[in-house]
Amino acid sequence: MKKYFYLLALVCATGFLASCSEDDGPEEPNYETVDFEGEYWNALIDPNQGTGKLLYGESGMGFTEDNGVYEWTDETTKLHSKLNESYGSWAYWNGGVAVSNYHCDIANGSPTTQLSLPTGTAAHSGKNFVVAYGYNDGGWDSCPVIDFKDGVARKIKGLWVTNNSYFLNSLSNGDSYNSSATDATFIDVTFEGFDAAGLSQGKVKCRLQDGKTSVTDWKYVDLSSLGAVNSLKINYEFSDDQKNSYGFSAPAYVAIDDVQIYK
Repeated sequence: MKKYFYLLALVCATGFLASCSEDDGPEEPNYETVDFEGEYWNALIDPNQGTGKLLYGESGMGFTEDNGVYEWTDETTKLHSKLNESYGSWAYWNGGVAVSNYHCDIANGSPTTQLSLPTGTAAHSGKNFVVAYGYNDGGWDSCPVIDFKDGVARKIKGLWVTNNSYFLNSLSNGDSYNSSATDATFIDVTFEGFDAAGLSQGKVKCRLQDGKTSVTDWKYVDLSSLGAVNSLKINYEFSDDQKNSYGFSAPAYVAIDDVQIYK
């Protein structure tokens, strides 16, 4: 019996020492982070963020053939996005997710600076981020879509979001399309997951505008509740003062960075 307890104590002591060994570094995260950094991503930043050839084709009126259309794929996770097609044309105004490192003052936020974060607001990490544009308010569907190039469903842990300069300028000062925010204003960005058959797996919301207060820092959105998804569609829910006779009138942009995908 004494021998048994001696062996048990020896095993426990050995296990304790092993768990505290200097050879054990910090535990690696069980997810990959797509940070949009590096030469591949830099080449996807359109030199003209308002009407550039990468996002709008040589003519500036969109790609008329599915050849050379703007898209990107992360090599490790296969996270992917491509410009939406509408009436035989692919262009950012039809909805898409564009890589950017642009900044401008909020007062200069406009369609010609649509890929800009406010001056002084850095990317969540590094220098690059992406800006998603598009929405579906029950009429025209231009929702940007993020999916996986290989068609394999994966679980997205979460991502970081913030508002771009155009959104902030419009909600603060109004513009020719939209009125400035009131105490009753709200705008939520929504992330809806879909399986391979196109069936919804749930939706997660994040408030970008609450009354007259806009999100100006990076905000984390936990998407783990969606489970494994084949695609993620980005859209908005909003108060009545943020629509006109044509539908949603606020700038339908959200900046995204550091997308985390479970291994």
